Amino acid sequence: MEQHKQTYRINTQFALSVRFFVVHDYYVNGVCSDFSFQPSKETLIKLRNNRLRFRAVNGRFELAIDMSHDFTNPIYQREEVFQFFFKCNNPLFLQYTDMPFVSSALMLLDTAQTWGECLHVGTTFDKSQFLDTDNDGYHGVFLVRHQQAKPLWFDPLPTYQYYIRFGARKVRIRYIFYGNKDLVDFFSQFIIEESEDTEKVIIFNSPKLILLKNGDQAFECVSEQEIPLKNLWNNPLVVKREKGNGTPFDYRKTLPYPKPEGVKFDETLNSFVTEVFVKL
Repeated sequence: MEQHKQTYRINTQFALSVRFFVVHDYYVNGVCSDFSFQPSKETLIKLRNNRLRFRAVNGRFELAIDMSHDFTNPIYQREEVFQFFFKCNNPLFLQYTDMPFVSSALMLLDTAQTWGECLHVGTTFDKSQFLDTDNDGYHGVFLVRHQQAKPLWFDPLPTYQYYIRFGARKVRIRYIFYGNKDLVDFFSQFIIEESEDTEKVIIFNSPKLILLKNGDQAFECVSEQEIPLKNLWNNPLVVKREKGNGTPFDYRKTLPYPKPEGVKFDETLNSFVTEVFVKL
């Protein structure tokens, strides 16, 4: 006798309930993927019991709710707190973030206290909002609350979006040119400017002759103003010198933009600077 097999298919539909992400002015698109997220062990159990799904991707995490579940039971009306840990994984984070150079800091975030979708006072997260910690690095705790004022489930499903924002470190750019002695001899005739014929944003001081540690001559140009660091720059800088005054040819070279690795504090300028060495 042939046995008939029965197949049961359960359709489960999940809908977004909470999204938390990090914004950083250093990144042109604003998306900061330098942080990782993880629920606490207790929260993992609560997520399963409350039919919530956790997903972390590209510098954010999301909570999705099982829409096929019946949440009318009174047990789902009591308040719940979900705890998530997050930490910064980029060792250069302080180089391009407008904060003091400290080895550790703790961020405590809570959906019970928000400023719109923002989880901190002001336009960016600053040093006054960090807590002391014995653990190295930049990390934090994010508390997501299910409460009567902000329910995470029920129909219609609310969707909450929260974020924190960091500002880009402002630096003065210092280019140091070396290599070709004939070009260095005419250092005073060089200028740095933005390559496109648009309104100039970055202005550089006149070139200054210096000696490198190995005794070779070089010259430097320093921007007059502080510039927020970016991971991408739309308008490249060029160093150039026009022929004349003893020089038989034009010279033009596209310059690399500064990287976070070169950031340091210059006491003489009383400013953060980023040094870029360029061979002529």
